[in-house]
Amino acid sequence: MIRSTNKDKIAVCCSRARQMFISQLTRPCITWRRIQIKKKITLVISTVVLFFVYWKFGTFNENIEGNPLRYASHELDSKYFLEPLVTEDFPTVIGQAPKIPHIIHQTYKNEFIPNKYIPFIKSFVKYNANWTYMFWTDASARKFISDRYPDFLPVWDNYAEPINRADALRYFVLYEYGGVYADLDFECLRPLDRVTMKYTAVFPLEPFEHAVFRLRIPFCVNNAIMMAQPKHSFLRHIVYTISSFRPMKGTLDVAGPIFVTTQYMLYNNFSVGEFYKVAEDHQGSSPYHYKGRLHETDPRAVYVPNTHYFMNTLAENWFSKSYWHYRRVCSNLDPTSGTLERKACNEFKAREDRSEHDHFRFTYTRHHWFFTHNTLNFLPDVTRYTNIQKIVPHLVLYT
Repeated sequence: MIRSTNKDKIAVCCSRARQMFISQLTRPCITWRRIQIKKKITLVISTVVLFFVYWKFGTFNENIEGNPLRYASHELDSKYFLEPLVTEDFPTVIGQAPKIPHIIHQTYKNEFIPNKYIPFIKSFVKYNANWTYMFWTDASARKFISDRYPDFLPVWDNYAEPINRADALRYFVLYEYGGVYADLDFECLRPLDRVTMKYTAVFPLEPFEHAVFRLRIPFCVNNAIMMAQPKHSFLRHIVYTISSFRPMKGTLDVAGPIFVTTQYMLYNNFSVGEFYKVAEDHQGSSPYHYKGRLHETDPRAVYVPNTHYFMNTLAENWFSKSYWHYRRVCSNLDPTSGTLERKACNEFKAREDRSEHDHFRFTYTRHHWFFTHNTLNFLPDVTRYTNIQKIVPHLVLYT
């Protein structure tokens, strides 16, 4: 039997005393850390609540020039707004063959689609059951370019980002086949037959709030949804000039919406200052901006529809300037604010004042703004996927 000596007892007592002393020293530190964590959590929650309150209940500056009411006269209305109020359906003609083929084009990197897109894909099939559905992957897209446009293949292979190839593909596909191209985050709300009858090319704009508040320009031609007949002269202009834009630094400039807007102005021979010009002989429901010298029904023309029909929602994303930003800008307008900003704020105010029924009354497609090219790559991929051929069994793949 081993007996404890007085020396051992003293050592044990000293050890316990040391532990108690250290515990007393570290306890305030731990408590302080907990308090700091609680403060940070409280700050985050408060910030989110304030953003929500500002987004939901923020008010507009009452000094905005003009009352945001629509006027019967286009001339008067264009002084306060950027496009007319839509009161009737998309312009069309009856009793003739469609000028734009009934083909839907969509694309993804492979055949396995994130499940969040399934309802949107099915909506196009549901409302356009007799249309051809063509689906494009990275592999089939490269084969298509190699087969049909081999001179462009070196540019294709040397694009810096996959989004550049995805942007470029849609122009070549529409030029080759014609039809309607739509990003996967678009939902179809109505049959598209009506919009294919009157015009040979239809290129909707981004919402004006995006163009004015984010890009500081009067309008921006989008490339997320567009439609045209095959071999249209505007698309020919695009596919034969797109190579020279590959060195551009910004994604939007290489082959995205800024690229399309630039091509639109070049194609329509805009002179200096006409980018900000209001059309003098405006008719119909299209936006008020100057659109060139071609009449909208000319086979060479590009028809720009009212944003109500295809691009009727604003982006809601933490990485972009959203509703709270537009509210802040419009609530801080002062007498020195430019006319363009005032018009955009009137558009935004009118957008918020409309009822759900009126806002989507004549809308054909709804953009859900998923921003797939801005995915946070450091986050784990928890997405579930489904093969596109199970979603659309009768689809056409390029081989």
